[in-house]
Amino acid sequence: MKVLNAILAGAVATGLAFSMAGTGYAQEAAGAAGAGVVDTAETADGSTENNWLKVCSELDDGGQACIMRQVVTNTGVFTGSFLLRDDPSQESRLLAVASVPIGVLLPFGLTWQIDSGKPVRVPYMLCDPQACSAQLVVNESYIQSLKRGSQLKLIAKNRQNEDITINIDLAGFTATYDNPEGISIEELNQANSTENVLEQVLQERANQLREDMETGGEAAAGEAPAEGAAPEAAPAQ
Repeated sequence: MKVLNAILAGAVATGLAFSMAGTGYAQEAAGAAGAGVVDTAETADGSTENNWLKVCSELDDGGQACIMRQVVTNTGVFTGSFLLRDDPSQESRLLAVASVPIGVLLPFGLTWQIDSGKPVRVPYMLCDPQACSAQLVVNESYIQSLKRGSQLKLIAKNRQNEDITINIDLAGFTATYDNPEGISIEELNQANSTENVLEQVLQERANQLREDMETGGEAAAGEAPAEGAAPEAAPAQ
């Protein structure tokens, strides 16, 4: 369970382990941006049907502890996230964590509201260079409210004392929560490793292309023939 707890801690500190493009973007999302609503149309995996990721780890007694999460982005920029930990081995079995970009006014806390239900103001627990997080111990009644709901609104105050609303899409929450299966920690680590390798390859290709352009390197398909030159004859069939 130490591994799963480490994932939880990392998720709280980094907006659910979502690879953000930089701290400046997070500040822009919450600070420089005006008041408004951030829609859930673009989630981390690009699909509202599969916007919940569930990671599970086996307990010593044969049971399992799971973490499920959703990350919301706007044109690739992190704007908010929601995580639910279900761990029977902990005194507080159900723990919810919501995160928003830095640049919010901390004294106002983060307001959680399911549809038009009663809003709950939750104090911020932790801020790091990328996000500020608030956590709340919840019960089965709250889980049922999430299952019945359409969206969970996270409402924060930006530096202009204006409301910023991040909508967490609850579509698919029930199916993911009730499904006893989730990906393993090993599968999650493997997926993250694959993504890191792909990012490195793309970066290397981009650097090589930049060098070719700066040095006037040949085009990938070879140099174009000089103007007026006759093209080479096609090979005989």
